[in-house]
Amino acid sequence: MDARGDTVLQIRGVSKSFSGVEVLHGVDLDLARGSVHALVGENGAGKSTLIKILSGVHRRDGGEIRVEGRSVEALTPRLAQALGIVTIYQERNLIPHLSVGENILLGDVPVGFLTVVQWGRLFDRAAEILANLNLALDPRQMVVNLAPGDQQAVEIAKALYKKARIVIMDEPTASLSGAEIDNLFRLICRLQGEGVSVIYISHRLDEVYQIADTVSVLRDGAKILTSPTAGMTKDQLVKAMVGEELAFTKLGSFARGETLLNVESLSRHGAFQEVSFALRRGMVIGFAGAVGSGRTQVLRSIAGIEPSDGGRVLFGGEDVSQKPLAELIQRGICFVPGERDARGLILSMSVAGNTSLASLDAVTRGPLMDLARERRIAEDSVRSLDIQARSVLQEVQYLSGGNRQKVMLSKWLCRGLEVFLLDEPTQGVDVGAREEIHRIMKKLLEEGKGILMVSSDLDELMNMSHAIAVMNRGRLVAFLETEKTNRQEVLSYAIGTTSPNPACR
Repeated sequence: MDARGDTVLQIRGVSKSFSGVEVLHGVDLDLARGSVHALVGENGAGKSTLIKILSGVHRRDGGEIRVEGRSVEALTPRLAQALGIVTIYQERNLIPHLSVGENILLGDVPVGFLTVVQWGRLFDRAAEILANLNLALDPRQMVVNLAPGDQQAVEIAKALYKKARIVIMDEPTASLSGAEIDNLFRLICRLQGEGVSVIYISHRLDEVYQIADTVSVLRDGAKILTSPTAGMTKDQLVKAMVGEELAFTKLGSFARGETLLNVESLSRHGAFQEVSFALRRGMVIGFAGAVGSGRTQVLRSIAGIEPSDGGRVLFGGEDVSQKPLAELIQRGICFVPGERDARGLILSMSVAGNTSLASLDAVTRGPLMDLARERRIAEDSVRSLDIQARSVLQEVQYLSGGNRQKVMLSKWLCRGLEVFLLDEPTQGVDVGAREEIHRIMKKLLEEGKGILMVSSDLDELMNMSHAIAVMNRGRLVAFLETEKTNRQEVLSYAIGTTSPNPACR
């Protein structure tokens, strides 16, 4: 796509400090009208601080911001909205138990005599906005019942209704499937057609090349470069982000080891049916498919979190399909959830406390905690996994996404488990942390462990899996050797355009 017009936003020399520490150092940025400008960088690079300044959440300490040529002295959330700056965060800014129409017109609901809401006008107006975006959504439907992609679309409809000039999207595809991402990109193109400019923040560099006209790199609070996307290779972009060449981890050929896990016709009513495969030592099986295809539910059932109602899971030759979570952990199977903050960590607890959560028997003496031993175990984990924390006593909530992810992994690594069930292990982490997590996975394989991994990132599946199990509407429709397949074949099975492959073993 080509940038379509004059400059709608100018940022000159913007700086910001917290507690005397400068986190943004004189950042410059130009945003052209009707363009998509990607903003990339590692966690902690300053991206979030910059967009919070633009949205009025933080006040800059220095520099100038001009919108449509007008200098803006003190941006507040209300002024940002009045200027047409709308931010769509990774966490949806919707009220789930209101309708689509109410969310779109929130703050501007049409009322009549005695301030009675004119529901007909509200839903008609919302329907016009949805039709303009070619969205087949019912404005009367409750947002809580929508899929993640449709919720994202409602956010964009809100922005269009508010006559947004600049839309900032923060990791917009983190929870979306491939088809939902394609639809999001179509909506972004429609915004461009309306003359709206987009600042697009993502750790997924392939998306940057697919959707953005221009890319800017932040590193350690400073802008490193701005370039037309077509003028930068992926290796050049990564080097600008991390400051050095980064060799991407890719699994080699798989030497067949003994079978660790046999899954035979596993089923759970309403989630998935007749899923069969075998996991061997030193092997990664990646699960592909749309959100809601049953891929995560399969892992949760194997882990004993959600009960199955048919089929078997054999571990060490024994049927463990009806064993509870705690017993499966004792036997050597763990589940690492995708929602690390909600389900994988206790954010207000220290690094040491989170690391020992799955190994309390190793850090207790009778009824008392052995805090010195807990600290030593955590310090070993911090060193071996290169967790960036001030100390093991620092609360996890103050770590970056990649470091939180490594803390969540660390609590399982010190137990000597055999099978790791990973749900979106690199979601929301920067490119450097992603490679570190991939190296951890590779080390586990060298130790003879087995890994089942759900990922929405097709490149991750192609690079970090020996085989790809493709789920579609609760069924395992293909089991593909990674070296003998390609992205197109995986996608075709995932969206249901190819006949199922019965060879699922």
